[in-house]
Amino acid sequence: MAAKAGDRRETVALIRRLSHPGQVLLLAAVYFIAAKLSLTLAIPPGYATAVWPPSGIALAAILLFGRRVWPGIWLGATLANLGVDASATTAVIIGTGNTLEAIAGAGIVQRLVGIPRRFERGRDVAIFVAAAAVSCTIAATIAVTSLAFTGRTSWSEFLPNWWTWWQGDVTGIIIVAPFILNWSLRRAAPWPLPKRLEAVCFALLLLAVTHFTFSFGDVAGLPTPFSLTFAILPFMIWAALRFSQRVVTTAIAASCAFAVYYTVDDLNTLPHSLLNESLLTLLAFISTVVVTGLVLSAVMIERTRAMERLSRVLDDLREQAMTDPLTGLYNRRYMWEFLQREWIRSKRREIPLALIMIDLDNFKRVNDTFGHQAGDFVLTAIAGLLRTHIRSSDIVCRHGGEEFALVLPEATQDIVRRRAEDIQAAIKRLDLEFRDVPLGRITASFGVAVFPDNADGPDSMLRAADEALYTAKNEGRDRIVVSTARPLAPKTLGGAIHV
Repeated sequence: MAAKAGDRRETVALIRRLSHPGQVLLLAAVYFIAAKLSLTLAIPPGYATAVWPPSGIALAAILLFGRRVWPGIWLGATLANLGVDASATTAVIIGTGNTLEAIAGAGIVQRLVGIPRRFERGRDVAIFVAAAAVSCTIAATIAVTSLAFTGRTSWSEFLPNWWTWWQGDVTGIIIVAPFILNWSLRRAAPWPLPKRLEAVCFALLLLAVTHFTFSFGDVAGLPTPFSLTFAILPFMIWAALRFSQRVVTTAIAASCAFAVYYTVDDLNTLPHSLLNESLLTLLAFISTVVVTGLVLSAVMIERTRAMERLSRVLDDLREQAMTDPLTGLYNRRYMWEFLQREWIRSKRREIPLALIMIDLDNFKRVNDTFGHQAGDFVLTAIAGLLRTHIRSSDIVCRHGGEEFALVLPEATQDIVRRRAEDIQAAIKRLDLEFRDVPLGRITASFGVAVFPDNADGPDSMLRAADEALYTAKNEGRDRIVVSTARPLAPKTLGGAIHV
């Protein structure tokens, strides 16, 4: 199925590359062939059919390739009607009506929906069906009026003939146009094997049930009861819920083809009094199947897109909840959650966990002298520097104000001290200018704590790092102080250890 989708997409691209005369002639040929095949199912006197697929082809062609291809519709329709016991004048008039119908329908759809390669909202399906119903009054009125004026049909049969013509064009549009538009989309991703097997089961069951439903009339000698056609609806729901809209339109086309075939076959054997009843049943069936399938499919697409938007919003909110808006680093909240998780892992695996607290020295001087924008510039510069000094397993956070924190899993005191020294040296080497004004030398103080050497939990670890940082600030700044704290020993009573 994916390969066929690719072939149709390439076909549309190939047609687009044709010259304008080439597109017109190709459309005329396709329309003419489809019309001739459709006329084999014509209802006497042979001018109208229960379903007129060329109307759907014409509308889809204008939506895909623009109004400039209208001469192809006119030429194909005119030539097709010349062979139906119609004069050249009548054929030209009917061809003109078919062309105006396609142009009007495409204009309504484009204005209110766009070019619906697939329907992504339920309201778009309703608009599309309404556009088909309105535009098809043009061709039906022009054609039946011209036939009545020329004596090809009687004025007393105007309304029945008009109804048959209108119904054929409407059903042709709502069945064929969505089918063509969906298959003009680019190739979808290949299905996994289970879904391919499900698609095969779906197709076989749909064909079997549709055949049984519409062959009922052959057995009973009566038109197929409309109630029996509801057996097809579960398959439209199945297709909409489990497959793409392309599958839905294909299923609609297949089931409607069965319905048209058996309805026309019944019309050849049933009394004329049952003609309108059969056509009404057919129209009701096609309308129900098309609207149900397309609306449900569109709602599923709309739901999927809404869920994707909601997921993006939630991701953004989650990102905002864990990051600092100025520097883009993780915030204090996320640092605490990460520290707790890594402490549990370190305790279970008996591996070290390090925490570095960093505070920029004399940062107030930058804000007071150069302004808060310069201060923000320094903070973002330091954030970028810190990102380059962490491993993939580490995190760096803005702990608040001009204070930063690094959490380093599996880092001993020697390793974490060397890391702090590297960062200290890198900060000193910074030569920052804000709006061409040098900001002077930047330094920082460091407080380091390591589990299990200095703490027995996340709380005491953070407290030990804070105390070491406080010591570094009080002893002259631009220093690295490793905590000398020791975890609390378990209390003992009577030789027993109480934890």
